[in-house]
Amino acid sequence: MNSQDQIKQLSHELKYENKWMKVYEDKIQRGNGACGIYGVVEKPAFALIVPFDGKGFYVVEQYRYPLKVRSIEFPMGSLELEDSTELECARRELREECGLIADSMKKVGSFYVAVGFSNQVGHVFFASGLTKTKNDLDEEEADLVCKYVPLEEFKKMIEANVIKDSATIAAWAMVRNMV
Repeated sequence: MNSQDQIKQLSHELKYENKWMKVYEDKIQRGNGACGIYGVVEKPAFALIVPFDGKGFYVVEQYRYPLKVRSIEFPMGSLELEDSTELECARRELREECGLIADSMKKVGSFYVAVGFSNQVGHVFFASGLTKTKNDLDEEEADLVCKYVPLEEFKKMIEANVIKDSATIAAWAMVRNMV
């Protein structure tokens, strides 16, 4: 049985929208005939960058309002209108958030962010050959701080559950055999 047979969409109603997301309520009918609803969050794809200089990573720390905590993450950002490709987005975000330019930027994979309620996809890029330049933070990123973390310290932060961002953990799983 394919997924089309399992759940039929009966309606798709926009409940909320801003420049970052759209939230829908879908009335559905399952394959067994039971009806229900799904809350669906539509968000643009994003690029996540793993900047590695051969000895450690550049990460960002910023306040995440929904959780009311500062979070340590790899730099990342949504694809925007000026981005013609995921790679272009990755290069832009690395420069904006960390003030870095990479000689090499290799796509290592993609992942679904929250399969139970969102269509968002993250694309992971491994960046090396890093050169420092000036960063260019958005107004929403005023509190963002780029930090350098040596490889062994980064591993300890993952193991000690200091780094809790799911996208960063997913990216680490994709690149850990590359470092």
